[in-house]
Amino acid sequence: MARSWANKLASPVAFWSQLSEKDYQVLNATPEYRALDYLGKLKVASNILTGSLTGKVLFSDQYNPSPNGQPRINPSGIINKWTGIGVAGKIYSLVGKQMGLPEQATIGRIGTKLIYGGAVGGFFDPPGNPGGYISTASSSPNVMVQNRATTMRRNVQFQRNLSYDPSTVSALR
Repeated sequence: MARSWANKLASPVAFWSQLSEKDYQVLNATPEYRALDYLGKLKVASNILTGSLTGKVLFSDQYNPSPNGQPRINPSGIINKWTGIGVAGKIYSLVGKQMGLPEQATIGRIGTKLIYGGAVGGFFDPPGNPGGYISTASSSPNVMVQNRATTMRRNVQFQRNLSYDPSTVSALR
């Protein structure tokens, strides 16, 4: 029964999650959205779906994900966490077929559905960086460079806070 549910829900869940994740990050930060009743939240969800795919929203009094009236097109959003999980499932399926691993066929089917759902949802995912969100689909920051930059900034700030007199060799004024 669990396999059947996972098989049926994999693609729609991946699609919806990828399509709406950035919108809900912005919405959940606002008290107006949190105060909405279930019908209002359902209207927002339908606006996210229709606005992202067509550029037109059903309920003009609610959140509009594409205020310019254009569908959100983001080819770089195709590569995302859902397509990555789907590819991992397909690899498990291929390796599992050779090695006789359990549930390899089911995981392969679910992996295929995750790839399709995640890719389509990612194609209509909002491009850019709303609310400070960093999409790993389009950029993966180098942690060492970030740490080095942070350390250098802290050192510069520390040096500014110190009042150093070079004539007395490391003595403070």
